[in-house]
Amino acid sequence: MALRRATTEDIPAIVALTEAAYLPNEAIIGVPSLPRIADYGAVLAAHEVWLDESEQGLDGVLVLEDKPGTFTIWSIAVAPQAMGRKLGARLMQFAEERARQLGHDAIHLYTHAGLTERIGWYERLGFIITHHEDLADRRLTHMRKTFSRAG
Repeated sequence: MALRRATTEDIPAIVALTEAAYLPNEAIIGVPSLPRIADYGAVLAAHEVWLDESEQGLDGVLVLEDKPGTFTIWSIAVAPQAMGRKLGARLMQFAEERARQLGHDAIHLYTHAGLTERIGWYERLGFIITHHEDLADRRLTHMRKTFSRAG
């Protein structure tokens, strides 16, 4: 898998893919998904945004947040037409490799507590639930995967 960093020219495609990937969740959670309503100009300026592309176009978007002491998967989105190709698992593996490259020994992520299938998938990838966070309009489940640092 060869990912490339996003540029501002990619924002329309990122927004379209994120819309397609996250909109179905809203029937479950009852509120807009945070990545779907984000300002991707600001996201691109503040985070690493990685794209996976194929002949069909943009297949996946991975948004990573690197802060001192914390590495977060801010968003992972796979295009509906790319589902079933294990792209999500490959993006998660890339995120772990990137965290190691930057000197981290863990990855954090959060998702809506109502997305139990998604939480189960993260658990199968080695993440554990660390805590829940109640916001005004949603409940988040925070998860973490710890690993050894790279060489």
